Amino acid sequence: MVKAEILLFVLCMLSEAMACFQLITPSKWGAKPANCSAPLHDILPEYVVISHTAGTTCTSREECSQETRNAQDYHQRIKRWCDIAYNFLIGEDGYVYEGRGWRSEGAHTYGYNDISLGIAFIGTFTDKLPNQEAWKSLKCLLDFSVKIGYLSEDYLIMAHSDVSNIASPGEPIRAEISKWPNYKHN
Repeated sequence: MVKAEILLFVLCMLSEAMACFQLITPSKWGAKPANCSAPLHDILPEYVVISHTAGTTCTSREECSQETRNAQDYHQRIKRWCDIAYNFLIGEDGYVYEGRGWRSEGAHTYGYNDISLGIAFIGTFTDKLPNQEAWKSLKCLLDFSVKIGYLSEDYLIMAHSDVSNIASPGEPIRAEISKWPNYKHN
């Protein structure tokens, strides 16, 4: 009986989330197999690190799936990482593309990989903001992550450039998230 109640709860939560954002799993965007699966620490992630992929922006599921595959290929083949660096990627098509997901350690931000979710907007955003669909998906993903217990409700959000000497995610994104009440600048 308890298992049925838990399953019903999870299904309700997923249904509610899907009304706000749509998750494209690795099998749906055409991921290559990962060569690792280090779990996050037993504590909930307390940070969210926002990046951009520094590639081409995308506005359709087909384009965004291709850009996500390009990011994974670059991280595995050129960087020699075991998988795509990010936990999630968000396209201007409004979809959320699952990278390493909620429970696996990312490779997005040195010193924060095991205590954060790394989320990258697909594209280069050094001179502009992602569109409203992408921002809505980010907010829905964060709310859902807290609701299902995969992100601390007291999480802090920061730009990748706040903790690394890097241009990602671009000044427009950093300026936007710096307005959020849970923004943390080191």
